[in-house]
Amino acid sequence: MVRDDVLRALEQHRGTLVSGGTLARELGVSRTAIWKAIASLREMGFPIESISGEGYRLAESSDALSEAGIAMELKTNRMARSLCVLSTVNSTNTYLKERAASLPDGYAAVADCQTAGRGRLGRTFLSPSGSGVYISILLHPTLPLERVNMITVGAAVALCEAIQETAGFEPDIKWVNDVLKNGKKLCGILTEAAMEAETGQLSYAIVGVGINVRQPEGGLPEEIRDIAGCLEDFSPHPVRRNALVAAFFNHMETCLDLIVSGNTEALMDRYRSFIHFLGEPITVIRNGVREAATAVAINSSGHLIIEQNGQQSVMLAGEISIRLPERIR
Repeated sequence: MVRDDVLRALEQHRGTLVSGGTLARELGVSRTAIWKAIASLREMGFPIESISGEGYRLAESSDALSEAGIAMELKTNRMARSLCVLSTVNSTNTYLKERAASLPDGYAAVADCQTAGRGRLGRTFLSPSGSGVYISILLHPTLPLERVNMITVGAAVALCEAIQETAGFEPDIKWVNDVLKNGKKLCGILTEAAMEAETGQLSYAIVGVGINVRQPEGGLPEEIRDIAGCLEDFSPHPVRRNALVAAFFNHMETCLDLIVSGNTEALMDRYRSFIHFLGEPITVIRNGVREAATAVAINSSGHLIIEQNGQQSVMLAGEISIRLPERIR
């Protein structure tokens, strides 16, 4: 669409005036078509300034989500090559689950706001407008069941690498998939899968991530202020959500390629590079009982190896929670 082409051009010249004539020549359309596209973008909420005789300018502070803004940063072959951007949705995971049978592999839903965001173990995930971004990807991979858990590992790696690239700092992973900085949780990941009853094979997987980009108006709710944080609390510059989302898709595709090819050890090397609590004392919470342990390693399947009283054991995701020492958190 001309509208998306105009947005892409303004994104490329963000903060700089571009004349309507220049846009018309570059895009091969009339100046009337440019004017209509600008009007449409303004209706969508994009703050586009205009100066008579000089041109149009996308405000430097603009951070509106858009398909065009994401697509211009994509380097993928499949991931998010089909996507939708929603202003409000109940849950991006639910949105894709309801449409999984008719959508292609790699289809992505991106939302500015969720009214019923979900986290692990049935928890709610705060999803206010303008302060975060909420993403789900539909996958139809051919995978043996023992590799399905690697999808969540890949999502954690892709998030960390996207944050490094666009926010300018290195986050930590707390096993299994909490992405943190200075003990504050920045992102949530929820992977859901459906199996075919007759074959026992994976029908589809949906990877959902929610990222706290900046503080919402009024700040984070008091009940989570001690445990949650936002990218811009730690970033040296404003974080543009379109670039962040595209970077996540770019890194997620490389992670998924490793999983599908069976080269999971290369993925685990990337995963371990963001884990900084190995060798440290931790608290293991199992069935409500707290036990002291030492974190030893992450094995090739993504499971945590701990040591207690000289004995090592393997912890499976979902059966325990852990608490990190204060200086690591």
